[in-house]
Amino acid sequence: MSESQWSQSTLPIKLGGLGIRSVFSLALPAFLASAVGTLDLQSNILGHLSIAPEPCVSMLIDRWRMELNVQPGSPLPGRSQSKWDEPLLQKASSELLSLMTKMEDKARWLAITSQHAGDWLFSLPITSCGLRLSDEAVRVAVGLRLGASICEPHPCACGIIVNTRGTHGLSCSLGFGRIARHGTLNDLIYRALIKAGYPTSKEPQGMSRADGKRPDGATLVPWKAGRTLVWDATVVDTLAPSYAHLNLNVHNFGLC
Repeated sequence: MSESQWSQSTLPIKLGGLGIRSVFSLALPAFLASAVGTLDLQSNILGHLSIAPEPCVSMLIDRWRMELNVQPGSPLPGRSQSKWDEPLLQKASSELLSLMTKMEDKARWLAITSQHAGDWLFSLPITSCGLRLSDEAVRVAVGLRLGASICEPHPCACGIIVNTRGTHGLSCSLGFGRIARHGTLNDLIYRALIKAGYPTSKEPQGMSRADGKRPDGATLVPWKAGRTLVWDATVVDTLAPSYAHLNLNVHNFGLC
């Protein structure tokens, strides 16, 4: 992996990383939170004793301010390590984004930093609940998240050359993964409605849209105002060529 990908992996999950924090990046905020947070306790213990303050504390506070361009005299975060750490993380995240020049990299970054995009990393690997991923699934998911190389370049059956990142398979018309993801998503909606007490049918007959396609499902009893609820599940690929050039400020993405 490249240096930027290693740096991304050390970021928290909500900022697009893997949550594997670096000791080097945690050292400064951890020390300052402990040192500044115990100043009042030190004063109470020492009382009126005249002891020179530890010079390294002031030096590290100045270093923290210099890295964030914080003016001297500004209030310090206190004993909260997360408040010392959060500005540094935001700066590292912004620097990684500024290094991305390709449209697909920016789209990937907005996808992995959107809400709930990294929830799979918090799931416990419970086999009986279907939450345990195989080693290969983890390798591919992490590779897509970091933008790393996960395969060798090769021609796809549809005629397109697949690059080392392998993202073409997410949107290929001949790919089985897209159909499987659609079926899983549709099944989640179906089971949620059944559990809520609404009899539901998948792909009901005799109910066509204007384009002739059937919806993915509909309730068998009225949902509101005497009408049934109809839904259509859509699998979105953030990195598909048809989406990469669109407005990247829209955070409605579907990537691990």
